Amino acid sequence: MTENLKHLRIERDARGVATLTFDVQGAPFNVFNDEVIGDLRSVIDDIERDPPRVVVFRSGKASGFFAGADVNRIQQLEHADEVRAVIDAGHSTFARIERLPCPTVAVIHGPCLGGGMEFALACRHRVARDDASTKLGLPETSLGLIPGWGGTQRLPRLVGLRQALKMILEGTNLSASKAAAVGLVDVAAPADSFDATLEQFVADRLNGRSVRHPTRKLLDTLLDATSPGRAVVLASARKKIAKKARDYPALAAALHAVEVGLRTPGSAGYHAEREGFVSVVFTPVAKSLIGLFFQREKARKPSTWVRGVKPATMRKAAVVGAGTMGAGIAQLLAFNGVPVALKDISDDIVAGGMKKVAALTDAAVSKSLLTRADGEALVRRVTPTTEWGPLAGCDLVIEAVVEREDVKRTVFKELAEKLGPDAVLASNTSALSVSRIAESTPHAERVAGLHFFNPVHRMQLVEVVRGRDTDDATVATLVELVRKVGKVPVVVADSPGFLVNRTLFPYLDEAVRLVLEGVPGEEVDRAAVRFGMPMGPLELLDQIGIDIAADVSKTFASLTSDPGPVPERFAEMVAAGALGKKAGRGFYQYDGDRRRKLTAWATPKRARKPEGAAAGELSEVQMRLVYPMINEAAKCLETGVVAEAWMADLAMVLGTGFAPFRGGPLRTADTLGVARVVRELDELRAAHGPRFEPAGLLRHLADGGHGFYTEARALAHV
Repeated sequence: MTENLKHLRIERDARGVATLTFDVQGAPFNVFNDEVIGDLRSVIDDIERDPPRVVVFRSGKASGFFAGADVNRIQQLEHADEVRAVIDAGHSTFARIERLPCPTVAVIHGPCLGGGMEFALACRHRVARDDASTKLGLPETSLGLIPGWGGTQRLPRLVGLRQALKMILEGTNLSASKAAAVGLVDVAAPADSFDATLEQFVADRLNGRSVRHPTRKLLDTLLDATSPGRAVVLASARKKIAKKARDYPALAAALHAVEVGLRTPGSAGYHAEREGFVSVVFTPVAKSLIGLFFQREKARKPSTWVRGVKPATMRKAAVVGAGTMGAGIAQLLAFNGVPVALKDISDDIVAGGMKKVAALTDAAVSKSLLTRADGEALVRRVTPTTEWGPLAGCDLVIEAVVEREDVKRTVFKELAEKLGPDAVLASNTSALSVSRIAESTPHAERVAGLHFFNPVHRMQLVEVVRGRDTDDATVATLVELVRKVGKVPVVVADSPGFLVNRTLFPYLDEAVRLVLEGVPGEEVDRAAVRFGMPMGPLELLDQIGIDIAADVSKTFASLTSDPGPVPERFAEMVAAGALGKKAGRGFYQYDGDRRRKLTAWATPKRARKPEGAAAGELSEVQMRLVYPMINEAAKCLETGVVAEAWMADLAMVLGTGFAPFRGGPLRTADTLGVARVVRELDELRAAHGPRFEPAGLLRHLADGGHGFYTEARALAHV
């Protein structure tokens, strides 16, 4: 009965319009779970008995329409029949909505994703608010799953096969305006006229007026709506995902469900979708990706890092250093509504920084993340300056000057003199000691690290670095700021390289050692990409800059008993001007942004063929690249750089692109078996030296037959 609804309310007006408003209790966003589906079924019963003239579905939450299905519920599924029951419940409920005799309108603002998008697809019409918060998409493959409530069937029919495959296989989200352009929504209207537009749309439905849809081009019709055209598109999609589908089985399952639905209208496609979901939901890939989803959510909760401390309010901030990183940080703060002063020592440098801010903002406008007016307002929130005056009253200053401790200490000393004692001072250093930098100030408890990754606007991770004297209030304030600007904080202890760079460097170091031993550079990079890394380590070094890698190698020299020949090789490359991509050559040659062939620096004079591997096993090169990351991440956990294993894994995935389907280096160790990793590290140590000596925590876990996700918390700091 509709009077017993918990998450949904229904109102009918004199015109015959029934408005159903979702407001899922106990959740910041609307999500579909068993109770919500139950409420929806009760309402449909009522509508089927007494149909209104128009049904309007909308959200009662300011946060958005629907974030999707409840991922907690998905994680709780234990066997295939239980999965089938959940999928069938969604299929049957949405099919009833699709069959209602009256027009149905989904009113969309904010996120409309996953199961929420599939619900909207079951409605006859969709009206979306056109602002930066509105995003429509089917991101299930990013969790190792496939759309399970009709998305693989309804979306291709609505927007065409090519657009649907892009959204499903790539997890692409659309803004309201782009959704309207492809026919996913009927109307997209700006916020200030949205209510009036919706009222007119409903009135038009009451009056029986038709809806105009975008005119499709002839080529679109040939490719999306004819059998030969669809065959071409599907064949192209299969080829495109072939390599990635080995690691992400959901891609092939989703494509198969789409293809069956197009080939055999009716229930066959929905059956293929259901069985495809069943086939992937219990895979290690889905387990890893869903685990990362929950880790990301946990990291964004302030209570994960500091309890019982209220963060300071950020009314005004400043960034000192108007280079690439400083300008990127300033633009990010302004994008999220924080007024910010951008300071450097010369007008030319500041002007260059403002040019970067404007370019980033223009790119956001072109992607419909901002309106033109909002973009102009954003740039006005950034105050360029070479003086200290505009920094007066700042609650937070982020230093982003050259990566030299003496320069940073000078900047912090001056900041402490110019600002009040309550201002939080943060360094964007990637490896230097925050504790030593803080010694130059009288209030070291208000100093911390805030390590953004490059490019700032794309990379999700920010390391919040707790120095020796940093207090909880400072950590809480910085965690809240990172959340506010849409990033994911991971709090780490002050240690050379902190977590990500410390864990990554042995991987980069080993890659250069392999080349020096005679392994061709293409073999090294190919092995890393086959493992699942977004690019090879030599190409990554070129992206970072060989000069920067040379400086970082000095920082990490104290952490290894075997510095080896790599720092000398970096010095040789720097002396020769082979600085990487920015110089047009490093381990590779570059033509602008385009990577060309390997240079002599990655082409040994006497090449050796590395050992291969059996199917499903790691090759010699892969073990030498990956095991140092596992080992260093274990050492970071062992010494308290991070408190729990998931923190290291999340940071490495977000900060370096470490194969997400593997879940991070420590999750990889669990998958391989910690005892096996220790055994093979010992073999590598015997063959190549003490740098492969297993971390004490690894040995401890192996001896007890445990993994990082079963006993790591209890055994850390042994």
